[in-house]
Amino acid sequence: MTQNIAIIGGGIAGLALAAFYKKLGGRVDIYEKKLQSSRDGLGFIMLENGVKALSHLGLESKIKNFGFILEECQILDNNGSPLIQESLRASFGVTRKAFIDALLSQIPNDWLHFDHYFSHFEWDKNNKAKTAVFDNGVSVNADLFIGCDGAHSAVRTQIFPESSRSQVKVKELVSIVENPALVASLNKKFTKYKSLDGGLAVGILPVDKEKLIWFIQFDVTKHNFIVLSEQGKRIFAKNIVEKWPAPLAQLIRETNFNHSHLSQSSYLNPIERFHKENVILIGDAAHALLPFTSQGVNSAIEDATELANILYSTQSEYLSLALDRFFVTRKKIIAQYLDQGIKLQDEFLRPHQADQKIPFAF
Repeated sequence: MTQNIAIIGGGIAGLALAAFYKKLGGRVDIYEKKLQSSRDGLGFIMLENGVKALSHLGLESKIKNFGFILEECQILDNNGSPLIQESLRASFGVTRKAFIDALLSQIPNDWLHFDHYFSHFEWDKNNKAKTAVFDNGVSVNADLFIGCDGAHSAVRTQIFPESSRSQVKVKELVSIVENPALVASLNKKFTKYKSLDGGLAVGILPVDKEKLIWFIQFDVTKHNFIVLSEQGKRIFAKNIVEKWPAPLAQLIRETNFNHSHLSQSSYLNPIERFHKENVILIGDAAHALLPFTSQGVNSAIEDATELANILYSTQSEYLSLALDRFFVTRKKIIAQYLDQGIKLQDEFLRPHQADQKIPFAF
């Protein structure tokens, strides 16, 4: 189907959609609010389903060049005693920057429009969006608008103003450290230390041969920040995990907390559908998940590749039906991720039990 498509949001979901649509032979325009493509967030775990989706973009073989293979997940208590150990299949630690750059390499520069902060839609007499209006004064007409603008999606608010997010029960302080020797010592493992009392954990994720991402995950009713400055973050980390097993004290010393990111973990309460007329949502804009399943990025890439196929292969008169089927199919899968994430969060908040699952955290 040849239509004028405007993607609102130039993060992973939007770029993946554009890259795959181009591979099929189509063209889109991407409108990103920032001055360059968003690299917010430090990194994530690419799981088997995400790697499989990448194969549609021709990036499956290249991920070894910009990601770090993970062979195992191990969970230890805050004294260093092992709790859980499990092998990982086709999984990688990846920096967000490296992944964004890989996607950008697939997309022509003239498809990208930065400094476009979405404001609202103008609607025609049939209640279809005809124009996207941006804060910089630009108005864009298109046949289809695709909201890829993240968990706090302004596009979603326009079409589903009643949508809401869950209460924040867990926050994460995420940091990055460059230390090749420490990366090598991790032996291709994603390692997580957790308090046996519940509500506190530290994860360490190698993302390339030189860098690792580490995070403190905490129950907001038990721990919280007083000051969000570099020094405030450092004091917070030292107070709650400095005496945990190595290499925690070393990580605190080597971290530049000016670059650390505080994220609030909440999920989007399920919405009635992923589209309204000619406005479509994918990724976090459609189904923001808790971080415990590591499915935020992976499911967004799946959304993008499936939607690109639909848009390219479906005649306009059948598009609404195809989008309904897309929603039904993806809803079932997303519901499993959401349910698993809620259960893992509940387990995280409680004292440790021997039958707990592998609690991923990106």
